[in-house]
Amino acid sequence: MTPTATATVHPSRSPAVWLTALVGAVFVLLGLNAYLNPVGASAGFGLPMQGAAETTFVRVWGSRNALLGALAVTFVALGMRRAAAILLSMATVMPAFDAAVVVSRIGWDALVLARHATAFAVLVALSVALWRATPRDGGP
Repeated sequence: MTPTATATVHPSRSPAVWLTALVGAVFVLLGLNAYLNPVGASAGFGLPMQGAAETTFVRVWGSRNALLGALAVTFVALGMRRAAAILLSMATVMPAFDAAVVVSRIGWDALVLARHATAFAVLVALSVALWRATPRDGGP
């Protein structure tokens, strides 16, 4: 058998896989920050809160992000690119919902909405990259 002229990238060396692991780790850290520092994290989300009594929502948001980030890292570590691609594809709606919550509470804030739009763009780009890096023959 002769080698083909096209080179393939080993699945674990794909930039999409490494970026997914990185973004997953960032989501875990953001989630932990929201859980441990809900007042500070609420300002970063776009809904600044003043005291611990009103930050339950922030801890729920942080738990969601930490779980999704941990799933992304786990899927990548186990070589489950298709599962990671499905997760990220489905997660692309989260920034839109998050932005809608912010707009419904404080109105239009371009800087805050830009953060959510950036998260949306990153998730879309990674989803597309992962789907392109995932074999269509039923592989991982």
